[in-house]
Formats: sequence, structure tokens, C-alpha cells
Amino acid sequence: MANSNRRSVRNGNRSFILTLALFAILGYFVISVASLQYQIGEKTKEVEAAQQTLASAQAENEELKELAREEDEKTYMERIARDVLGYVLPGESVYYDVSTGN
Repeated sequence: MANSNRRSVRNGNRSFILTLALFAILGYFVISVASLQYQIGEKTKEVEAAQQTLASAQAENEELKELAREEDEKTYMERIARDVLGYVLPGESVYYDVSTGN
């Protein structure tokens, strides 16, 4: 009888250790999946931001192509001087709207 009690205690310890190991492995996999889901979400946000930047750059590129096609060189240079460099013609007054409303 003492021999059978030892076997049941040994089997009980093995069962407990096996259960504990299975829970540890399961916990590891759950944490790994959650971490991967978080990383996927972050990368998705990065992709969306990059797509918005790309769309903005493409729109600006198309606008510049259209501008170059429609205007001759003198008109194009005048527009760049006005819009980018802030130049004005002699005797010309420029007014800026600094109101905060729409």
C-alpha cells in the first residue's frame, strides 16, 4: 500500500508540473499574439500616414506639371517670384489677410 501511495503522489506531481508547463506555454503564446497585434496596428498607422504623404506629394506634383504646361516661362517665373519669394512689381501694394476667422 505504501508503494501505491508513492506512485499516486509521483503521478500527481507529474500532472501538476505538466499542467503548469502547459499554462506557461499558453501564456507565452497569448502574450506573443497580443504583442504582434499591437505591432500590426502601429505599422498600419505608419502605412496610412505614408500613403497620405504620398497622395499629398502626388497632388502637388500634378499641380506643378499642370502649371508648367499651361504657362510660358516668363509667367511661370513671375508666379514663383511672387508666391515663393514674396517679390512684387514696382508700385504694387500687397495686402495680407491676417484675420483669424474662416
